[in-house]
Amino acid sequence: MRGLAITGGLLGIIFPLFAQLFAVIDDSYVFGNIGFLGVISGIVALIGAYRINKNNKLASVLLILSAVVGYYAVANIYLVPGLFSLISGIVVVKRKIK
Repeated sequence: MRGLAITGGLLGIIFPLFAQLFAVIDDSYVFGNIGFLGVISGIVALIGAYRINKNNKLASVLLILSAVVGYYAVANIYLVPGLFSLISGIVVVKRKIK
């Protein structure tokens, strides 16, 4: 699951950056003002991915929060990274620490 979470975090940084750099979300003030919130949520997903083996609860909260906030920030552009983070977060919640 850590690999899927890292992939979701990296894509969560790249997709919103490309959306803003290539003006996919140019004339919409809602997306333009909070577009970098998607990048920040990608960074939060990476932090959650690295915390998976040490603290399951914190990692799952960070991954699920990152998926929700990222989707709110840049909508359908964040769909794939959000799904990766959400799936990782849900699996980490159900997994127990050995």
